Amino acid sequence: MSIIQCTLYSLKKLTKYVYQIRLKSIHNINFIAGQYLFLLIDNNKYPFSLASSPLNKNFIELHIGSSIFNEKVVNIVSYISYKKTILIDIPHGNAWLRTNNNYPIMLIVGGTGFSYAQSILFTIFEKQPNKHIILYWGVKNVYDFYNLNKLKLINNKLNNIYIKLIVENHNNIWKDKTGTVLDLLKQNKINIKKYNLYIAGPYNMIHNIIKFFNINKNIAPLNIFSDMIIK
Repeated sequence: MSIIQCTLYSLKKLTKYVYQIRLKSIHNINFIAGQYLFLLIDNNKYPFSLASSPLNKNFIELHIGSSIFNEKVVNIVSYISYKKTILIDIPHGNAWLRTNNNYPIMLIVGGTGFSYAQSILFTIFEKQPNKHIILYWGVKNVYDFYNLNKLKLINNKLNNIYIKLIVENHNNIWKDKTGTVLDLLKQNKINIKKYNLYIAGPYNMIHNIIKFFNINKNIAPLNIFSDMIIK
């Protein structure tokens, strides 16, 4: 791991509650898709998944937010916006993309866990464009989706990707699936036993999904990768 000083390159809102923050550094920023960093602020460490491609050595992208405003998010964004510089501790995590095999992969993410999936998708596009991928992305409300144009672009360029979006809270605007990503998994009709599964998002989502596979071992994927501690 390395402590690297970065400067603010851009900051913008992706939704009412989610910010995209891009940082740059004169030093190389080395990580593997699927890893995360710590923002070092006033003796505190805040973990965030990396949303950018590891091939871009001097820029990183973070998605900071939640389905509602909270004090931690506001303080972090305000700090970076005011200071313009920040220290990062990078890289961390073992739920990084495995590229040494041909197993198909399933990405299951909730909320801003999409940042984790985005980095992995960028890397697959650059290194393994023919890999079979299923992406499940669940949010609380339809307005919590973001970067859908970027996701559409990835969808158009990858040869074998299937994207499933689901909204937990019903809304007349949303005409597709409603429920949780676990509901999607339970409805799944394909054999995923030989998949590698990568998962990021809220603790309860991850806990419930892993519990589901522990109970139903006969349908569990080949490997499950997540940096969330499951108790």
